[in-house]
Amino acid sequence: MSNNLIPSIEILPVEIFHRIFDNLDTETILLSIRLVCRLFRSIFHYFKRYYFEFKIKTKRNFHLFCRLIKPENVISLTLSDNEHIPNQIYLFISLISLRQFTRLHSINFLGIDEYQLNIILKRIHLNSLISFSLNIQKYDDRRKKTTLHFLSSIMTKSNLRKIELNIKYDRISNIVWPLNCNIRYLIINEDIYLDDLCRILSNSSQLHTLILKENIINDKIVTSSFPQLTSLTIERLDITIDKLESLLLLTPSLIYLKLIGEGNLCDGKRWEEFIQINLSHLDKFEFFINISRSINRTREDLELIIESFRTPFWIEYKQWFVICEFHKRSYKVQLYSIPICKSIYQYELNTENIFVSNSTISLYNNPSITNHINEINLSLKLSTNHLIKQEVCLLLNDYNI
Repeated sequence: MSNNLIPSIEILPVEIFHRIFDNLDTETILLSIRLVCRLFRSIFHYFKRYYFEFKIKTKRNFHLFCRLIKPENVISLTLSDNEHIPNQIYLFISLISLRQFTRLHSINFLGIDEYQLNIILKRIHLNSLISFSLNIQKYDDRRKKTTLHFLSSIMTKSNLRKIELNIKYDRISNIVWPLNCNIRYLIINEDIYLDDLCRILSNSSQLHTLILKENIINDKIVTSSFPQLTSLTIERLDITIDKLESLLLLTPSLIYLKLIGEGNLCDGKRWEEFIQINLSHLDKFEFFINISRSINRTREDLELIIESFRTPFWIEYKQWFVICEFHKRSYKVQLYSIPICKSIYQYELNTENIFVSNSTISLYNNPSITNHINEINLSLKLSTNHLIKQEVCLLLNDYNI
């Protein structure tokens, strides 16, 4: 092919490069792409959709990062201290004019001091905010009132859609939620009282997804209903089945439900009746429940538990497949849906666990079981390195890792 037919990179629209930059992390753009040629340096200069996330591992590159990127071109900001650059947030505050961040759509504070938080929120522009995530690592009760003022103000932003709060429950309970809060996706990482949760839901008519990383403290009877909620996740469940049903009665429009935790929630027939009557829209039900400990179980015992999940409702209509597993070493019984809905899974090596399922399909050693697992923790209690290596290799093969 003639060289004259090969288009020069200089004549390509700059929008193509910007679209490519959208899929690259800022460190790659800054420390690699920008240095290739003069054209790329020019494109770097005019790009206006940077994700400012501090994963840079040297102080020199951190200074370069802060010096070269214009704050007004940043749409996402993630701040956190790390072991490579201690006091990174204080360094960031000292190097960059916070008032120049005028186009932020997303802010993530990971492990920030409350004093630092107040400094930043006082100066930064928040009117374009769509997503906000906060994890306070070091609290200062002298700043509590100011923090609550800023958080209450953030909740009023008309563009705000997603909130994640990893802060003390007393901070959450004192946030003033506007009557017409526009958030649609809420994650709460601490225990929350049911009345506080209901207050949030009452003021958030567009909220459709709620993820609770800890438990709901249910000490009151609530008669309200929140039909806007279609997805509910509770990852540290520790309440009775009666209280859980009382809670789920508040959310009649659920399409997705995920429960992880402790409790005697192993009656499939009771679940079937409750879902048919009260959660008629439920399409996906995921759970991982620790039932009991300190009691030896036989396969017949597990069969009695799983039998109530073998009705046409579970197997044919919903096609929700369930496994009941007994860990012989720890005397722990677990009941969980398939695929396993936990992202972190504890596996005990060199133990003969008992499995029974409500499905006639072979689920054991099926890679699809572990689709959602990102991390497997191994409990090593073997006598030789050779046996450890052998068991781990078998495990990895079983889970298709």
